[in-house]
Amino acid sequence: MATFLLIYTATAHASVCISKDGQVIGQLETSDQKSHASFIQPAIDALCKQAGIDLQNIDAISVSMGPGSYTGLRVGMATAKGIAYAINKPLIGINTLQIIAAAAKTNHPNHHSAICALLDARRMEVFTGIYAHNLEPLTNSTALILDAQSFENELASAPLLFVGDGAAKFKDLCNHPNAIFDTTLSYSASDMIALTEKTFDIADFLDLAYSEPLYIKAFHDTRKA
Repeated sequence: MATFLLIYTATAHASVCISKDGQVIGQLETSDQKSHASFIQPAIDALCKQAGIDLQNIDAISVSMGPGSYTGLRVGMATAKGIAYAINKPLIGINTLQIIAAAAKTNHPNHHSAICALLDARRMEVFTGIYAHNLEPLTNSTALILDAQSFENELASAPLLFVGDGAAKFKDLCNHPNAIFDTTLSYSASDMIALTEKTFDIADFLDLAYSEPLYIKAFHDTRKA
């Protein structure tokens, strides 16, 4: 097993975690989306001091690579790349939707069919991906405008658990008996541990020079020029 620094900044709630041998050594969190940039580095420094761990002894850095908040993703990726470069350690990127599915698997141990992660992308649009119970992706991550017919093919064959901060939008539209909703599920950097270990074991690392967040769709700035 290994020691990892995990950075989650994809949504309004940001967190950093240090794990060792699959267990949480320490985690710090903030729910202030505007403070992500000022929170991350001091939180990492504080965690290392609390755990008595030097960053040089970290085996890899793992970051939530998207989809999610454009600003949050940029902050997280830039921080993770900077640390990985400085200490010459590999960088791992984990899909935000898969992190949410991992949290759902932990919190719903009796649910054994697929999990659909939904991230709010404003109005009736969401970022979404469907994962098997073993967290392998069944669909590509995509942006979707929800309506009453969304996911009708998947729901026709088996129960589907909808989670994430976009799940409430679909709950208002869907009355299918196979649709299960958890609109209060929380997720953080600690939900990245198992996914990070699996990725580390197969050495599926990001290229520091060319890696960038998974935005899925282009940034739309509504501010006036």
